[in-house]
Amino acid sequence: MRPHAVTRRLRQATLALSLLLTACAGGNGPPGPRYAEVAAQIPKLAPDQARFFFYRYYEPYEGLDRPCIRLNGVVAAISEPGGVSYHDVAPGTYLVSVYSPGLYPNQDKTVTIKAGETVYVLIQSNQAYNQGFDNYSPATFVVAITDPEEGQRRIETMVYFPPSDAASATCQL
Repeated sequence: MRPHAVTRRLRQATLALSLLLTACAGGNGPPGPRYAEVAAQIPKLAPDQARFFFYRYYEPYEGLDRPCIRLNGVVAAISEPGGVSYHDVAPGTYLVSVYSPGLYPNQDKTVTIKAGETVYVLIQSNQAYNQGFDNYSPATFVVAITDPEEGQRRIETMVYFPPSDAASATCQL
């Protein structure tokens, strides 16, 4: 082989490897503004209200379903892969649940929240939990309450979905 043919093949292999690694990495999640970019524009929490932040990691291999998140049975947000949204509520006790065709022990959580408090809710997806259903593995979604410091840190790089978008969009029941 001639020297420049070897160089050309090496460049082609490098390009192919770069494209493959980019595809495997899945990018950085869905497009849109990151929470850190818009955090200053989010209205401050009213003194007589409490706030839930809902977030979910971008794990396309776990599925891209968009299940409804409910507070006491009422849709409050949509679980967006790689996204974060919030919902303000009156202080009280709430059953936080997410639609899930698969069942998991203790997948819903009950939270008592006071005025001025913020609760961070991680929606976890575990597609492998229900494997073995004759080539069908329903997604299993689980609610996890996270430490406020960890929750705040985790949502910084996620795509922000305003509450109005969540309320008007279609989610899986």
